[in-house]
Amino acid sequence: TIAQIQNFGQTPKQLERRPFTAKTIAKAVKDNVIDFGTIALLAPLTPPLRVAGAPHRLKIRPVMTDTIKLGVVEQTDKAVGDVCFVKGQLMGAGRACTLLVEQKKYIRFGGLNNGLSVHTSMISTRYREVDKLLTIHDGLHRAPICAAKGSRDGSCIVTGSIDSTLRVWRYDGDCLSLKATLCGHSGSPIKCIGLSTTFGVIATGCAQGRVILWDLRSTTFVRTLQHGTTGYEVLSVSINNTNGNIVTLIGTCLAVADINGLEIASERLQELNGPSCAVATDCPEWMEDGVVAITGHKNGEIRLWTLDYDKGILRNVLVLPENPLTSP
Repeated sequence: TIAQIQNFGQTPKQLERRPFTAKTIAKAVKDNVIDFGTIALLAPLTPPLRVAGAPHRLKIRPVMTDTIKLGVVEQTDKAVGDVCFVKGQLMGAGRACTLLVEQKKYIRFGGLNNGLSVHTSMISTRYREVDKLLTIHDGLHRAPICAAKGSRDGSCIVTGSIDSTLRVWRYDGDCLSLKATLCGHSGSPIKCIGLSTTFGVIATGCAQGRVILWDLRSTTFVRTLQHGTTGYEVLSVSINNTNGNIVTLIGTCLAVADINGLEIASERLQELNGPSCAVATDCPEWMEDGVVAITGHKNGEIRLWTLDYDKGILRNVLVLPENPLTSP
């Protein structure tokens, strides 16, 4: 009974003669002085990219700058295809590459062998050389691969081809074994792939602007996302691993849909210096003013977006000018 009272309140009143003490609410500022002891308590409740203790404020500053060296051989420019920040180290790979972070590897695709190659991305106890070629897998599709995405643990890889087919592979560190072939983009080349093992969802976009959701576990078609944008290719598709929301960038239209395919909000951006890529954060729904999406633009700007679930509106809350971006 006492445990129930402590969790749900004193019910009925006659069980206790005195009211319980008021709940202590941690505050970052007391008497105009910052209480640094409460910062650690407030951090888990602070939305992504917000300031702990002052969630209404955004605090963004550059912490590291580096030039990518992985997967840029035979690449005419320095465009980045995938990037992440791991254990204090900035890791990036070239345009036709995707990272397998936990395995400390990256995948390179787009060659005339209709396959892909696996390389080392970091020095480890097993591999003492960066950018070392480990394996080559030829003939994975009937045409060159134009998109690929690996799961966070690297056990699953999804590839998309110019021939509009998708293939799901199991990866054990050395060998690729085919799990399923998926068809549904009606002859249009695959442009981008999103993958979430948390929700068991694959999201794919093609050059005709079609976005399709697939079930990762059963490798079957689930639904096509409905949107009002036609005639533009899908530039980015990304999945929030906390609530399953899906962020899409089709032409200049940035949209957020839930895992059931219902559109929550959308925003059409200007064509001048328009967006070139978009990524979803892991911000949960209950965190007000949290950043739910980040877009990179042709002129190098980075824009941060929040979502008003009640009104269904995406709001741009911060613009960071920088060099031209191809991957957020």
